[in-house]
Amino acid sequence: MEIVKPATPYQALKDLEACYEEFRAALMRCRATGMGEAIGFFFRSQGNPRLSMALEEYDPVITALVEDLAAMLAGCPAEQADELAARALETILFYPLAGDSTLDFSQLAFEGRAHALLPFLTPDRKRALAARYKKRTPPRRMLPNQKKLWKELAH
Repeated sequence: MEIVKPATPYQALKDLEACYEEFRAALMRCRATGMGEAIGFFFRSQGNPRLSMALEEYDPVITALVEDLAAMLAGCPAEQADELAARALETILFYPLAGDSTLDFSQLAFEGRAHALLPFLTPDRKRALAARYKKRTPPRRMLPNQKKLWKELAH
């Protein structure tokens, strides 16, 4: 996947949203096609090879897109940066669940990319996102990267 530097923060956000849409579609294509394949993935030491390839392909791209957006937001007025960061966080944190624990866990792992965007949010926006995030995943069920993100949003 080719990474092209966006020219504006709006283009960076649009690129991030499009990449996440492609990423989710790629994850859906990684589902086991039958019980035999699912059992085979379970007993493989590396699990589902299609899933591993998708994660390896999208990890550097999503990371770069979030970093590009964060760098551009640093030069934006506070209100604009808050709005764009919030829209990006909607994509990163409040995605539709795939209904497959392995695929959902893969998306969850990418939630940590949101840290770079938190400094651009207003305190009110942070509190609102923290409440929604807590409602989606109660803190007692959060994984360490989720709990760290939630605490940063809540404080």
